[in-house]
Amino acid sequence: MSDNHDHSHEHNHSHDHLHEHEHSHGQAHDHDTGLFHSHDMNRKIKMFWAIGITAVILILEAVGGIVSGSLALLSDAGHMLTDLAALFISLTAMIMAEKPASETHTYGFARLEVLAALGNAMTFFLMVMGVAWEAFQRFAHPSLPDWKTMGIIAGIGFLANALSAWFLHGGHEDDINIQGAWIHVMGDLGSSLGVLIGVAVIAQTGWTWVDPLLSLAIALLIASGAFKLFRKALRILLESAPKGITSETIVSALKNQINDIQDVHHIHLWEVGAGGVHLTAHLVVNDQVLSQAQQIVEKATRVLKTDCGIQHATLQIEAPVRILMHGPAIK
Repeated sequence: MSDNHDHSHEHNHSHDHLHEHEHSHGQAHDHDTGLFHSHDMNRKIKMFWAIGITAVILILEAVGGIVSGSLALLSDAGHMLTDLAALFISLTAMIMAEKPASETHTYGFARLEVLAALGNAMTFFLMVMGVAWEAFQRFAHPSLPDWKTMGIIAGIGFLANALSAWFLHGGHEDDINIQGAWIHVMGDLGSSLGVLIGVAVIAQTGWTWVDPLLSLAIALLIASGAFKLFRKALRILLESAPKGITSETIVSALKNQINDIQDVHHIHLWEVGAGGVHLTAHLVVNDQVLSQAQQIVEKATRVLKTDCGIQHATLQIEAPVRILMHGPAIK
């Protein structure tokens, strides 16, 4: 099919083509609860736990850092404060994303989750620069922290972060906000472990440079996670094709399983929010009556969902080029 076809033909819904959305064919889809919220309550409970644990560790590390004179603990407390703000942003975005679609916001507010994740990544980068600056200042003006207090607080923080990681486990792979929380917690867990190791080294050697060195290591760990989160959020905002799904995959799945489909073209793939893949495409099918074409579209939406993980498909039916040029065969 040529690309320079008449676009007025594409959008004449009354007789030129057939648009089909998967949720209009017996698929359970509640528009009143947003686009991607089959596990909303579970997600919010996880976020509440992460927020509560982070707040407790923040207070402990801030007090412990001041009492012990440990830059590593104070840096981690600053990290916790950034984490807490970021988690609140993510939770707010999750709640807003539940709002139903409207005439103005036809996709709902699912993309707020992605914007929140992008904001989280930016706060990570700022926090990393602050920690690095303080660490270099401590290198220039070394002091020995109270390693006993430092060790007790770090031990409590390690156990609390391990508990938080357990709550978030399993939900961080597909959900961009849970992934953000997971990065927070794993960074905290790694930093707490690093501080515990540092405590053991300081107790044995008295080396003052261990404390700021740990701070730099924590900063690098967080920067790595922030970059991954930033890159994933940016892919969604740029409406890039989701990883693992290509036009070739879609064409192959549809043509192999539905014999009446001759070709698939004008394929567009994007994500509105985390995990919500959308597709528009043109299907060239054998010449047939409208009711048969309707069945093809229904089959195609099922194939796209089961084989490609595409939840929202808008498909246009087209006749083969020979039919459009010469008309249907006279029987």
